[in-house]
Amino acid sequence: MQDQFSSWYASMSFQQDAALIEKRWTAIEGYVEAVTKSDLALLAKLAFRLTPQMGSSEVATLRQALAGEATQPGDDELIMLSASALAAATGSETDGVTALAATVVSSVSCGGLRELKQPMDLVGMADNVLRRLSETSRRRPSLEQVKLVAPTVDKNDEALIQAVNTGVMLNVAQALAVATNKAVSAMARRQREFESAVQKYVNIQDEELDILWWLEGGHSFDLRLDFSKVAPEHLSLAIARELGSLTKVLPGPPALSSLLSRTGLLDAPLQSIPEAVQGMPQDWLNNAVDGLATDGISATLAPILFAMQRRHEVHGKDDWIAAWCTTTGLPREARLSPLQFAAAAYREFSLARLG
Repeated sequence: MQDQFSSWYASMSFQQDAALIEKRWTAIEGYVEAVTKSDLALLAKLAFRLTPQMGSSEVATLRQALAGEATQPGDDELIMLSASALAAATGSETDGVTALAATVVSSVSCGGLRELKQPMDLVGMADNVLRRLSETSRRRPSLEQVKLVAPTVDKNDEALIQAVNTGVMLNVAQALAVATNKAVSAMARRQREFESAVQKYVNIQDEELDILWWLEGGHSFDLRLDFSKVAPEHLSLAIARELGSLTKVLPGPPALSSLLSRTGLLDAPLQSIPEAVQGMPQDWLNNAVDGLATDGISATLAPILFAMQRRHEVHGKDDWIAAWCTTTGLPREARLSPLQFAAAAYREFSLARLG
């Protein structure tokens, strides 16, 4: 991805200094290694230009981190570097980071309602990653019995060699104990990794079985109605929430659009976010909001869930809409197809639960 970064950098008419570009990319790689959900949210806010406070302390910290060993970037460069860091995160070798980063990008884009003006197709990259991970992460881990290898002490351990050369038995014993702990720890780590892979696979199997029975039953648990009896304008949000509650591992099941379409969504009308949220039954809304971790819901990461919170706060009235439009930067009249709406809401629900 480093070669792509150079082309992204060149397209923005920034200083074309090979040494500077190398330092910028090194800083991005270092930042992405330990990136968190809140870090990704800030990167997305900058990348999508969602009126970030460029003078805030969190932006100053990010600016310093992405500067690396070079001079600090200006605002326009920082915005492009943030998008590049998101792209790097979606290409991480760690599936957990990749799934989280791609889900964040998908959620922030809100079904394509938010326009991304960057030299890379970040939303397309995220969609491809989500599609790939939803398939590859569900492969059964190898359960074949392998020959148990007894932990062995590294005879070339430098500290152990030095202790032996001293001829002092106490030093030798202490170094041998440390080397033994290293060997046992390595064996324990391999065991934990195996157990983690098996547990993840079991969770995925449970998830797939739960989703299958839910689809076959054709019944909305939250609304206590069969899918065919649910009002079309209620279907997108209701289905997204229930599918999100059944999801156990990011990024969720493969063939998401196919799953959603089997619930009868294709017959639902186009809707704007305010229309859909304001039209949901008050009891459903109360239960949905009460089940959310409210500290993780923001106008940036989850505009649909944020709308639900705002309506909940005013007890179902519609005077939340104007402020919501201002805060999220989304127009009141922008509409999504039922499939787009449900997919966007699903990403938000699953991110809120599992991110």
